[in-house]
Amino acid sequence: MGQEDLSQILRLRDGRSLGYAEYGSRQGAPVFHCHSAGSSRQEHPGPADDAAADAVRLVVADRPGHGLSSFQKGRQLLDWAADVSQLADHLGLDEFAVTGWSAGGPHALACAYALPARVKAVAVLSGTGP
Repeated sequence: MGQEDLSQILRLRDGRSLGYAEYGSRQGAPVFHCHSAGSSRQEHPGPADDAAADAVRLVVADRPGHGLSSFQKGRQLLDWAADVSQLADHLGLDEFAVTGWSAGGPHALACAYALPARVKAVAVLSGTGP
């Protein structure tokens, strides 16, 4: 999970931009990380070791109004799951895990709730409520 910035932008079906970055190995287990408040796609844990970096494909997307992602008027928490689903489709990922740090916790849980056939595991670290 190198520190290199691999930022990209996906145009969503509704015309909004979704900024994201990938870290780790393309062959690793896919994990979407939901960043904390005031953060962005650049928030990611550093590798514990090279084996950990090779084992995970970490995808971190900017939530609406953060970083490279467009603001979404009238946005609701469950809208985030639809954005993640479109990004997963774009990346060719059928199943994945989701993590959320602090204010990203509710977003990770929204993905697990709304995408039960795709989200195989969820972890929330120091989660806060919306």
